[in-house]
Amino acid sequence: MQQAESCPRKFQIGFYEGACPLKCNKCLAFGTETKEKKKISKMTIENARNLIDEIAGISSNAVIQPHIYAEPFANPDLKQIIQYCGEKRLAMSIITNGILLDNTWLDFLLEQYEQKITISFSLDAVTQEVYEKVRGKYELKQIEDNIMYLLVNRRNRNLRIGVNFVIEDDNKEEQAIFLDKWKYVVDAVRISTMVGRDKKAYRLEGLVGQKDLECEKGCNTLYEIMVIDTDGTVRACTLDAFAYTNLGNVFEDGIKAVWSGSKIASLRKKLCLNQLSEKEFCYGCEAYKYTGAYIRRTEGMFDIAENGYQIYYNHR
Repeated sequence: MQQAESCPRKFQIGFYEGACPLKCNKCLAFGTETKEKKKISKMTIENARNLIDEIAGISSNAVIQPHIYAEPFANPDLKQIIQYCGEKRLAMSIITNGILLDNTWLDFLLEQYEQKITISFSLDAVTQEVYEKVRGKYELKQIEDNIMYLLVNRRNRNLRIGVNFVIEDDNKEEQAIFLDKWKYVVDAVRISTMVGRDKKAYRLEGLVGQKDLECEKGCNTLYEIMVIDTDGTVRACTLDAFAYTNLGNVFEDGIKAVWSGSKIASLRKKLCLNQLSEKEFCYGCEAYKYTGAYIRRTEGMFDIAENGYQIYYNHR
């Protein structure tokens, strides 16, 4: 059985949850087929600061993703959180649909001159027609223009811009076009399939033809990533949109105690030995296939990582 690192590599934190202007069909929290309703909840700025302080105290290399199931730019405290992470020299990874980014937000992001921030825009389309099918009736070109504005005007080379494309039936014909359109423009392009509501992984056909690669750790989330809900509760992973799992509370016990605690240790062991019962949330989940082993190669200006479920083009 693999041993977890002494501290998570990444923290996915629900500073502000349940708020998103989109209702994408594939979304496990807001999708049209979702039976439960995600409620809006907010972590106090005091708790947010204390949590950031704790993370900075145990790791200088950790990455903070300031959202789980929410559009991060809907959070009224996000500017303070970004600035405070900058003060603590913590890197950030922000995944956004880009809809709420106005000129004020764009200029604010450009003003973070030294902080390590990666902003990944989830676009999922090349044409407006397909965008409306998979995302909603917003203006794709406006979001693309905002991406270009950041790229053209950034002075902080640590501000990295990426785009994402999740394949589904309505957009699958645009995946190769999307890659060709963006790979020479932004810093990173990720194309992937999705984990369905049945927690099954769907292979990437056409663009990536690699064989399945087994992940030695089983599920890397439990070894590298801590998912912290608004109230401090640690969830098994981001697929747990409605809080079915509880591995401890960082506000009560602290990050290190939860990360090395009996609950998460038991879950790691059960997954490793295939001893989960059908009633347990992680039973039958195949999300580990996305984050398992990759085939890595260099092609011109790109470092490329791929497996049967996603491909990632990263500028060298």
